[in-house]
Amino acid sequence: MNSGTLLREASACFTFSRQAILERSCTLWGSEIRVHAEPALDSPRDDACPFYSEQLKDAYSEALQHARPSSFARTSKRLRADKSPGLHKFFRIEQSLLMNEDLLKEIIDTSHTLEKNRQQLIVSVENTLDTLPGPLERRSMIRQLYSLKDRSNLKLAYNNYTLNTKDTDLLIDLSLYDYIKMPFPDSALRLSLNTRSGLFDRLYDQMLGLMSTTRVSFIADNVEHADSALLARRLPFDYFQGPYFSPADSL
Repeated sequence: MNSGTLLREASACFTFSRQAILERSCTLWGSEIRVHAEPALDSPRDDACPFYSEQLKDAYSEALQHARPSSFARTSKRLRADKSPGLHKFFRIEQSLLMNEDLLKEIIDTSHTLEKNRQQLIVSVENTLDTLPGPLERRSMIRQLYSLKDRSNLKLAYNNYTLNTKDTDLLIDLSLYDYIKMPFPDSALRLSLNTRSGLFDRLYDQMLGLMSTTRVSFIADNVEHADSALLARRLPFDYFQGPYFSPADSL
């Protein structure tokens, strides 16, 4: 395959979005910036991976600029309230990209900039173990996560915690994280409410236990409908995110 065809196969168009995160009182508490690949390339060809990885790194580097305070002076989006002191900026990132030292330095620099403006950067990590093929890669990632926190005052969020998440699914103990994001709606929880299986109560107790032992805060993520929001409010979530509360804005 010639290089031109290879580059076309590996190429993707990246877009950025920002979505509000609300407190229980429905006041603005923070926002999350995400990178979207169009089309999404879940498994690019092996020989195309270096080119795609560089594209991906550049896209996240560009998206990170939207977390800096200066970006809000140039936007007329709904979230101009982001200029408020103390706002929490979530930056959602693929786990593997944290091994890129150049991007890691940009993240740390952004954290320092936000701190000077009384704002907080939270790196929201996609924690999939299947992207880390062996013990060596997992140990390297664990060291990188600790290094990230040691070199800055940023915080970490664990993405996609579910009812089925087990200790064996975790790269590292949840005590390293400051926030846990749990997607909604959850069909198993809905079934529990209908059948009175006790699953809802067990999850409630499990969340309280984690909050007590790790001091994490829970975020209900991807909340789309009123009944999902009602269900989430019956659990000890601190914050809420999703189209029901505030649609994502394109950047």
